[in-house]
Amino acid sequence: MTDQSHIHSYVERAKNRLDEIDASVAHFEARAQDVQADARAKADAAIAKMKANRDAYRAWVAENQEIGELITAEARKDLEGEWAKFEDNVMAYFDAAAGIYEQDKAYFQVRIEALKDAWENTMERVRKSAKTFRTSSEAEVDAAVAKLEKNAEIANAKLKDLNAAGNASWAAVRDALSASRAAFDKALDETQSAFKKAL
Repeated sequence: MTDQSHIHSYVERAKNRLDEIDASVAHFEARAQDVQADARAKADAAIAKMKANRDAYRAWVAENQEIGELITAEARKDLEGEWAKFEDNVMAYFDAAAGIYEQDKAYFQVRIEALKDAWENTMERVRKSAKTFRTSSEAEVDAAVAKLEKNAEIANAKLKDLNAAGNASWAAVRDALSASRAAFDKALDETQSAFKKAL
């Protein structure tokens, strides 16, 4: 991608996940006081590890923001590994605070809202970049942006249904978040491809 669009799908993914991590850390810090004393050390350790994951994500985004598609496969693998560690740390927190967090619906909502907000921020950046294209490819760019918005609406509806069900486990929520993220990411890749063709 050139500097004209400033939309790099992998960097956008990382930003979206960073938003999820930030929301998770804030939620767990606010709720940590409710954890029993014997489990508190484990819960605090899990929060500390989540903060380290967040810092690694933040550093990665800062380092890779401008290189976009030139991001190496190794850098992507490292970031995916950091995400997996973050998810493991969420599970470690749930394990430490089992009595309270076994059915922590508030956390599910925090993650869902963080993801929806991140997507809206991404779509706003995409819309802004799309306005820079006033060429013969404008229709293709507009169609790609519309598809991205539609996929976000579908994913949001699925997440809303899951959250409304009220009895979902963390594993079910995590799987739904992953599936929704994958659909959004695919549409974002297609939008980036349309931007490339328009250049």
